[in-house]
Amino acid sequence: MSTPVDTATVQQLDPLGTLDGRPASIAAVVGALAFSAMVTWSNLATIAHPVLANLALVFIALSATTFVVGTSPLRPRFSGELHAIVVGFVVIGFALSSASQGDAGALLTDFWGPMVIGTTCLSVAPYRPIPEIVAVGVAASIFTGFIALVQSAVSDAAEPAMIIVLYAMTPVLTMSLGGAAFARSLVKTHQRWETRARRAALRQLDREHDTVARSVQQDRITILNRDIVPLFSELAQRGIISPEDRVRAAQYSESIRSLMVTEVNRSWLESVVVNSFGSLEYGERIHDPHRLAAAMNAHQRTALRAAVIAVATGNELARESVRLRIDKSRSGATITVTGRVISTDSSWRSTLAPYLAVLGVVFSGLRISYRSPSLTVRFTYDTP
Repeated sequence: MSTPVDTATVQQLDPLGTLDGRPASIAAVVGALAFSAMVTWSNLATIAHPVLANLALVFIALSATTFVVGTSPLRPRFSGELHAIVVGFVVIGFALSSASQGDAGALLTDFWGPMVIGTTCLSVAPYRPIPEIVAVGVAASIFTGFIALVQSAVSDAAEPAMIIVLYAMTPVLTMSLGGAAFARSLVKTHQRWETRARRAALRQLDREHDTVARSVQQDRITILNRDIVPLFSELAQRGIISPEDRVRAAQYSESIRSLMVTEVNRSWLESVVVNSFGSLEYGERIHDPHRLAAAMNAHQRTALRAAVIAVATGNELARESVRLRIDKSRSGATITVTGRVISTDSSWRSTLAPYLAVLGVVFSGLRISYRSPSLTVRFTYDTP
C-alpha cells in the first residue's frame, strides 16, 4: 500500500535521492549564514546594539548546525521537532537583528531575515510531510511580518506599514509553498512509479514461479544423484544389503532430512546471511530466537538485505566479526548489528552512508555507536 501524500516525505520515498541532494541543501543554509554575516558586517555603522546583532548570527549558525547534523544519514530520521527548531532559530535571529537596528532600520534593505528564513524553509522541504511544511512556513511568515511591523513602528519608516509587512512575508511564504509544491510533485511522481513497478514485479513473479520450482526440484535431484543413486547402483550389482549399506543409507537419510528441515525452518534473513557470508556458522552470525524477522514489511526486508550484502561484499567490516541479533522490545523488535571496522573512518562512513540512510527511513530509532574499531547499529520496527 502506498503512503498517503499528506504523510509521505521525499526522504521516505526516495532516501538515496534525498541523500544526493543533501549537499545542495547544506550549501543553501550555510550560504544563508554567510549572507546574514555579510549584510550585518556591512551595516555595522548603523547598528545600534552590536551585541544583539552578534546574537542574531549565533542563532542563524545554530539553525544551520542543527540542520546539518539532523539530516545526517548516520542519525535518526529528521523529526518535526528539529524542523521547528531549525526554522525557529532563524526567526529568532531575524528578531534579534531587527532589534539591533534600534530606530535606524528605516530602509527595507535592512531586512535580510525573510530571505534567510525562506531559504531555510525550502531546504527542509524534502525531509518533512507537505502539510507540516506549509504550516511551519505560514507560521514563520506571520512571525516575520510581525517583526517587520514592529521594526517599522519603532524606526518610523517612511514606507507604509503594509508594504513593509508584505515585503517581509513574501519570501518566506513563497519559498515555503514552493518547497511544499515541489515535494508534493516528487511524492506523487514516485508513488505512480511505485505502483507501476509493483504491478510489473507481480507479473514477473508469476512468470518466474515455474522456473523457481524447477530450480528447487533440480537441486534435490542433484543431491540424490550425488549420494543416493550410487548406493542403489551398488546394491543392484551386488544383490545383497550389508550392514555397512544400512549405515550409509541411514546417514544419507538423516543428512537429507536435516537439510530439508533446516531450509524449511530458516527465515528469509537467515537465508540472506547464508548466501552472503557462506553456509558455515550462520547460526552464530544471526540470533533471532523469536522468529521476528518474518514481521518486517517488504521495504524493511529489501533495505536490510541490501545492507547485509553490502557488508558481506565490502571491505569496511571484518566478515568474521559481523553479528546480527533481533530481540523483542516494548514497541516491537530491536535489531542490533555489530562488527569490527577494518577501514578508515571516512571510508566506512561514506560507503555505508547510503545504506544507513535507507535503514533510517524504513526503520525507526536508528542509533549508531562507534568506538574504534567496534561499530554497533541499532534500529527498531513494529511487530504484530
